[in-house]
Amino acid sequence: MDQNDPDDDSSKSSDDDASPDNSDVGEEGQIGRLKEELSEIPFCELEELKHKVGSKRYNEAIHGLFDKKGTNVTKSLKRENKNRPRELSSKKPVPRLRQVIPVKKKMARDPRFDELSGTFNQEMFDKAYSFLDDVKANEKKKLQKEVQKTKQPERKLQLESLLKRMDQQEATKKAAAQKRDVERKRKKAELELVKQGKTPYYLKKSDKKKLELAEKFKKLKSSGKLEQYLKKRGKKNTSKERKKMPHRRVMEV
Repeated sequence: MDQNDPDDDSSKSSDDDASPDNSDVGEEGQIGRLKEELSEIPFCELEELKHKVGSKRYNEAIHGLFDKKGTNVTKSLKRENKNRPRELSSKKPVPRLRQVIPVKKKMARDPRFDELSGTFNQEMFDKAYSFLDDVKANEKKKLQKEVQKTKQPERKLQLESLLKRMDQQEATKKAAAQKRDVERKRKKAELELVKQGKTPYYLKKSDKKKLELAEKFKKLKSSGKLEQYLKKRGKKNTSKERKKMPHRRVMEV
């Protein structure tokens, strides 16, 4: 009897080791049979069952059977033997994106406002997308032709407002380019003075505006549009002053 004891122990241990795999296979077989049975049930009967039980319970019952993530969670956390380490099932595929180091909070990253993406350079941007100026010019010509051809008053107003907006965009773009040009010239002159040993002088905002206005007047004078600009500006200033003036009160009798 004593000689047979080791064999019995070894057979018991081998049965114990094999039992988890057999149980896994048994569960998979049951799930497979349930899948086959459900596939044979007509769709109308399944819909009736869903209507009777409710969609929430129906989904929990159906998806709970085939949810591989939830089947072996409690089982994988338990040890088969206290002397063995915890092991995950080799039948489960390892996810590609695993969280090795736990992170407290996932931060959303927008590359437009991230320092790693570099700083915005307006000159490089304008050079890269300079072809859009030609596209806009062609679109403007087409719109002008359409305004002349169209006879519908509503459509004509829409096209005219669109042309006006395009003109405003061009004007703001030119003004911004002129502003950058003045700033570039000023920085270049300042750098030359620093090279000569002079201390750098930082302009105020008011002084910068004066320089920009002087440069604007020079360009308008060379193009012959200075008088027109001054008249337009004078009208604007007078309208502003009129708004500020107190109005006469009408006395009710």
